[in-house]
Amino acid sequence: MTRKDISDGVGNISTRHIQEAASYMAAEKKVSFFKKPFGRSMIAAVLALCILAGGIRIFSPFGGMVVTAYAHGTDEEITQAGAVINTGTISDSGEMTGHPLMFYLSGKDISTVRFSCKNQQINFMDWTEKRDEFGLAQNFTVSYGEDESEYYYLLIDWVPNATIRELTDNEDSTIAALPEEMRNDIIVMEITFENGKTTTKAITISLLDDGRFFASFDDYQISEEDTFINRPDSEAIGAAPVIEDNYKEADPNEPEQIVIPNSITFTGTIIDNVIESLVPIILVDVEENSGLSYDKVLFELTEEQKDWELKIGTRVQIVCSDIFQESTPPIGNLISITEAAPNDELKIADEAARAYYENTVFEVVSLELKSQTENEISFSVCVSKGGIVQEPDRTIILQLVNNSWEVVNEGY
Repeated sequence: MTRKDISDGVGNISTRHIQEAASYMAAEKKVSFFKKPFGRSMIAAVLALCILAGGIRIFSPFGGMVVTAYAHGTDEEITQAGAVINTGTISDSGEMTGHPLMFYLSGKDISTVRFSCKNQQINFMDWTEKRDEFGLAQNFTVSYGEDESEYYYLLIDWVPNATIRELTDNEDSTIAALPEEMRNDIIVMEITFENGKTTTKAITISLLDDGRFFASFDDYQISEEDTFINRPDSEAIGAAPVIEDNYKEADPNEPEQIVIPNSITFTGTIIDNVIESLVPIILVDVEENSGLSYDKVLFELTEEQKDWELKIGTRVQIVCSDIFQESTPPIGNLISITEAAPNDELKIADEAARAYYENTVFEVVSLELKSQTENEISFSVCVSKGGIVQEPDRTIILQLVNNSWEVVNEGY
């Protein structure tokens, strides 16, 4: 072994091995280890073992370029032996809780990783705000870069949508009765390092009978049967979410800290739901002053949001994508939904408008907000006269005068 071989070997020693050797040496020094005739030999042996640990990869085809995978949420290493993932489950009815498998890679000098998911879909998220993201795709390539401290914040979320649909669409379906492709999947990772060398890894995932998931991570040899790897890469969906504060201090489990680019926040009222749908859907009547061009919008709710389908009549605030599918009414990409805070001024103006009609021949059937500014509020009013609903709806405008809402205009 030449001096260069030794130098290269030391450079490939893992931090853990070095720390263990340093701790051992420090402890022995306290008992005058160097005074013992075999002390220096023992230290040399420990160092040799460290070099050997790194040397296993010195002469490997990958030159010591090591990549490991960890489950996000538990930081448990996903090994060749595999482990049950405890961050998410799925039931016989297709109800999913948590994330069945969200993971990140750890290594050094990774240039790019090409991900290929065989049966399901994966979603790539970058918490450093530096890379484009990929949502619910099967094949895509991600640039990693030399800063290995960022790798922890590059998350790959495996989403078993095909399995969920199978279990929800068919009442008689159970996990045990699912076909193999619905219970097993593989994510192949073609990894290129900064020095041009490459390696291929894969995570295999299996759905257990009890709804939990088992995953393992190991080297992989691509074969001619792996036609799914030849699918073209999906295009990125755009810039990563902007995170308040430093990304290294941000908690990926707190999505409310994310500022979604190209999003719209508006208020409305839940007026209906679609209970026969396989996924819960709500119909929201959008308030006119929200700046949204649609009067009513349908939204598919996530598993965490499904209780909102029962809250008909609740005034809500919604954050959604500014891109809608071509449907009437459009279905938005719902990101978050919260109950809107009560608007005291709006409530006072509402009461003033209703009081106005008590002195007329009309009776108020319904009253909805049309627009609102700091000093003026207008409502669309459905009224009846002698028990007969009048068409079209009337409009009433109120202005804030001496801290009191007064009617300044009313009519068609």
